[in-house]
Amino acid sequence: MTITLEIPEALAAQLGGGSPQQLSRHVFEAVVLEAYREDRLGGPQAAELLGFSRLEWNHFLKERQVVEHAYSVEDLERDVSTIQRLRAEGVLPPAV
Repeated sequence: MTITLEIPEALAAQLGGGSPQQLSRHVFEAVVLEAYREDRLGGPQAAELLGFSRLEWNHFLKERQVVEHAYSVEDLERDVSTIQRLRAEGVLPPAV
């Protein structure tokens, strides 16, 4: 879907100026981020829309000081537990 949006030059300058393509990307990122904050998009889906890896997505969130959905200690503990379980089941090789 293509949407045309007219914004005042002053706002464009406040958003960093640049080419129309750069401004379009900036607005697209803002829309995706807001949808993520509102739980309309999950992290993996938002990252995919923006063409980010998981690491790039986490960096994107950190740059914008979005911490409510950021990778947490609990996420890390859950991932470690899953890895340990998969190793115990022989699905993953032992740690080196």
